[in-house]
Amino acid sequence: MNLQVTEMENNNRRPKLMFEKYTWKINHFSKLNPEEELLSDKFRLNDFTWYIVICPPGDIHDYLQIYLEADKDCANLPKDWKKIANFNLTLINQVNDRWSVRKGFEFEFSADDYYDGRSNFLSFREFNKPGSGFIVNDTCVVEAGIFVTKYVYVNDEYQSVFKIDDNPPKDNDNSSFHEMFIHSFKNIEQTLIPRLERVCLYVPSLVVSQEKRSFRFTEWAFTTLGQILHFMGTKKLKDMDDEACNHLQILWDTVNTFGFDLSWLEDDVEDALYVRSYIEEDAMEVRMAQENVDALEIETKVLRTALIERETELEMAKRNLVKAEEQFEERMDNLDSVLGYGGTLI
Repeated sequence: MNLQVTEMENNNRRPKLMFEKYTWKINHFSKLNPEEELLSDKFRLNDFTWYIVICPPGDIHDYLQIYLEADKDCANLPKDWKKIANFNLTLINQVNDRWSVRKGFEFEFSADDYYDGRSNFLSFREFNKPGSGFIVNDTCVVEAGIFVTKYVYVNDEYQSVFKIDDNPPKDNDNSSFHEMFIHSFKNIEQTLIPRLERVCLYVPSLVVSQEKRSFRFTEWAFTTLGQILHFMGTKKLKDMDDEACNHLQILWDTVNTFGFDLSWLEDDVEDALYVRSYIEEDAMEVRMAQENVDALEIETKVLRTALIERETELEMAKRNLVKAEEQFEERMDNLDSVLGYGGTLI
C-alpha cells in the first residue's frame, strides 16, 4: 500500500526549473587585507554547500576575479562525486543595476575539480573608482545563483512551468541546463535554443519572471524572445530595410507583454530600429557626394574640351607666328636688295 502511494505521488510530481541565489554583502571592504583571498560564509544552493571567492590583485592580473567553490570538505563526499551546475556570478552595482557585471557558467564540479568561474570581472581601477557604484558605504555586494530543478505536485497552486519529463527525481539527477531547456519546450525551434540558453544563464531573472506563469504562456514568451535574439544575431546593417525594422518592432512590442526585464537588451534593439534612419542619412550623404562628383566630372569634360580648343588655337597661333616671322625676314631681304643695302659702293 505504501509503495502504491509513493508511486502515485511520484507520478503527480513534475520538475520545475528555478533559480536560487545567495547574496554576499561584504561590509568594511576597505579594512580587509587586499593581499588575501576573500571567502564568503558557507551557503547552500541546489542541495550542496558552496563558497564565493574573490581573488586579490597580483602581478599576473590587475582585474577583480571571482569564482564559485564547492565545499570539498563536506562530510561523506565520495571521491567520484560530480555535480553539473549552471550558475551565475554577479558583481552588483549599487547605484544602477544595469551596470552590474554578470557572468554565466556551466561546469561539472568534482572532487578533483571543485571550483570554477574565475574570470576578469572588472579592473581594480574601475572597481575602486569613487562613485562607480561597486563600493557604497564601504560595502561590496556579490551574488551567486544556480539553476536548479525542483519537483512539485501538479495540484499545487501553480503548475510546473518547465515540464522536463514525467519521471520522479533521481538522487544523481545532474541534468544540464541544455537538456532542461530542450525537454521543457519541444515546440521552440532548435535554432533558437542555444541563444536562449546563454541569455538565461547570464540573465537569470528571465527564468524567475516566468515561474508563476502557465506552461503555454512561458513557451510563447521564450519563443518570441528567441526570435528577437536570433534576429539580432543574424541580421546585418545592410539587411535593415523597412520590412526588417517593422518585423523587429512587432517582436519587441510582443515580447514586452510577457513580463521580462529586458533592460539589458533595450539599447541594442533601439539601435537596430533606428539604424534605418542612420542608413538613410548616410545614403543621402553618399547620393549628394555622387551628385557632386557627377557635376564636377561634367564640368571637367567641358573644361577639358575648352582646353583642347585653346591648345589647338595656340598651336595654330604658333604656326602663324613662325610663318609671319619667315615672311618678315623675306620682305626685309627684298628691301635690302632694292635699296642696295649690303651691296658694293660705286
